[in-house]
Amino acid sequence: MRLSINCTWILPAGVLMLTAQDKPNFSGNWTLDTAKSDFGQFPVPDTQTNLIEHQGINIKLTQTIKGDAVPGGEASSERNYTTDGKPNVNRLGQQDVKSISRWDGNTLIVETKLETPDGTVEIRDAWELTNGGKRMVVSRDFKDLQSGGRQRFVFHKQ
Repeated sequence: MRLSINCTWILPAGVLMLTAQDKPNFSGNWTLDTAKSDFGQFPVPDTQTNLIEHQGINIKLTQTIKGDAVPGGEASSERNYTTDGKPNVNRLGQQDVKSISRWDGNTLIVETKLETPDGTVEIRDAWELTNGGKRMVVSRDFKDLQSGGRQRFVFHKQ
């Protein structure tokens, strides 16, 4: 009887460990493909690179954007996320931005809220790896008090 009780506890733990290990790892140096991306009504940058360091539940994103789409012609930022559904706070420019990241199957969902003089902006990004992990697609839905929109960003791993 004792053996069957122990096996009952071990099997679910093993299944959970296998499931956690199967999640995609977004680590890499990613270059935005502006021709295959959809920016909606927003200006298209000349270039964008995302350096992602993904270890366990921790993700560090270092983003550099160049071109007329950003003030001054170039902007860099660093953000840190955890994929455990707990809130993260990152500094973007002069303000704190709150995000919660969690898995939905093999898709990483990053939900972000930021306060602006015109009200709260809500952004929902869905990160997915395709093409054998060589391409990352970020599908974005956003809304504010006035309207909303969608964007789709396609990145290639370098």
